[in-house]
Amino acid sequence: MLDVLHVTASLDPRHGGPSRTVPALAAAQTELGAYVNLVTVGPIPADFSAHYPRLPVHAFPARPGPLGRICACASGLAEFLHKTPARALHVHGLWQRPLYHAAAAAAHHRIPLIVAPRGMLEPWALAHHTWKKRLAATFVHHRALASVSGWHATSRQEADNLTRLPSWLHAPSSPLPAPTCLAPNGITAPAPGSASAARAAWLAAYPQLKNTRIALFYGRLHRKKRVAELIALWRSAPRPGWTLLLAGIPGDYTVAQLQALAPASSISPIVVADGAALPAPYPLAELFLLPSHSENFGQAVAEALAAGLPALVTDTLPWNGLNAASAGRCVPWSDYPAALGELLAQPASALTALGTKGRAWVLENYTWKASAQNLLNFYARPPADLNLTPPRG
Repeated sequence: MLDVLHVTASLDPRHGGPSRTVPALAAAQTELGAYVNLVTVGPIPADFSAHYPRLPVHAFPARPGPLGRICACASGLAEFLHKTPARALHVHGLWQRPLYHAAAAAAHHRIPLIVAPRGMLEPWALAHHTWKKRLAATFVHHRALASVSGWHATSRQEADNLTRLPSWLHAPSSPLPAPTCLAPNGITAPAPGSASAARAAWLAAYPQLKNTRIALFYGRLHRKKRVAELIALWRSAPRPGWTLLLAGIPGDYTVAQLQALAPASSISPIVVADGAALPAPYPLAELFLLPSHSENFGQAVAEALAAGLPALVTDTLPWNGLNAASAGRCVPWSDYPAALGELLAQPASALTALGTKGRAWVLENYTWKASAQNLLNFYARPPADLNLTPPRG
């Protein structure tokens, strides 16, 4: 019998951080001696086994047609979950059909159903296209959230928000809020030599990034990240000696749409780039920027800190520890312009000092081993009133 079966809709990097953090968590549990499998609605990235050689993964391609793409309806997924016993079933993400099948399988096996919302239940996220989420909660994974045995939160902020969910998400008789395990994402130090290779790749692709100081945004090009607002803020004042590199994977915005918002300028230059085919650009930069409306964790912040960059983020992210660690700034959006100006005025040596403190802080406090063990302990102590009622629909 498996110790835990992880279920995630996608391992495609275009779909955001969970495509990397879910396998990393599962692999860390494997390293601790747990018998772990990962299930996804394919495809499996070509380099997956090279990164996770000890982690078995099972892919069930989505059915063809609009319904398969929208709901991640996968042929064989329900049958696999039904016939594969485990001690716990850990689902990552909402609004798609795999959650329904996972809830039904957990009830069939009489095991805990642990759900990691991965930011999808944050207030801003729930307010964005609410009608779509209501439809999904009603028709795609009907009553599945009423079967949750426990939540996996990646920050204290997310854990607190899970105690204030709107009633339309679950039936009145639901045991929500279920117990919550706080297990942040982990981070590892970049591999030796990776920085020079990444820097060379980016400068070859974008030679205009040579001989300039770089402030970096790196993430999905999504409205949640305030990417358009960041462009407007950058263009609102001269930024002598600096360039804003806005790099990531297209989401709500295409690269072309953002480039149209950032015309060529010699006093506040901006480069917008699709980073899908290039390594992470942290080694190019001196400062990392993430002014999101909402993040349950913000993996890019941890990655930037581990690469030695100080970070400037909004206080809607769970990174207020930046202030006490002297690793950057966490401020309200209303204070972001002033904080940006202050940090851009710092000499390179001062930003390097902040980044050095941030690197030591994040590598000490955010480890996959600690979070993996915390969750394994959580699976082993399900709540006494565990709800094993299968979802209807």
